Amino acid sequence: MLISGVDEAGRGPVLSSLIVAIAGISDEKEPELSELGITDSKKLTREKREELFPQIQKLCKYQITEITAAELNKRMWRESLNVIEAKAMGELAASFGGRVYIDLPEKNAAKFIQKAKLVGRDVVAEHKADFKYPIVGAASILAKVTRDRLVAELQEHVEEEIGSGYTSDERTINALKNPKIRAKLKGEIRLRWSTMERILQPKLTDF
Repeated sequence: MLISGVDEAGRGPVLSSLIVAIAGISDEKEPELSELGITDSKKLTREKREELFPQIQKLCKYQITEITAAELNKRMWRESLNVIEAKAMGELAASFGGRVYIDLPEKNAAKFIQKAKLVGRDVVAEHKADFKYPIVGAASILAKVTRDRLVAELQEHVEEEIGSGYTSDERTINALKNPKIRAKLKGEIRLRWSTMERILQPKLTDF
């Protein structure tokens, strides 16, 4: 039986794309993922993720979806991030047969499955599924490596230090506070994030 795992990378950052990935493998071959040391991508070094990425591609059927910052800016006027993510995960899961394991991105599994339009499917949606199930760990690695590469390409393109894109990264915040760097990052900034609203809000000292 085919089993699949779905996970994302880049839900929280203020810069660049949200990546959602699915990996599928026959249940008989799943132990091979454990033998490779596949687990939640956050528990692996960048070098280890890069090493595992092509091995996962060889072992698994997979698909990767990119939701750009520009698309998020448009869609978040009418949809929450939870809905956008659920729809992307649901579309990927619907394209694969068999049982699907999903790293649950919100509190309520039943509501998530409804948003993802996966009611009636064989779905296991749990928190920390990327750690519990190797196939979800595989999807986690595919998503994380893809996003890390996009951010590295973006930094090379703008020729400025932009950090990881996360709001906790001082390099990212410093870049976004610089109007010249912001101009270079046009289309890559998630304008609906509260971080950007604070940065762009005029201050009394600006007048």
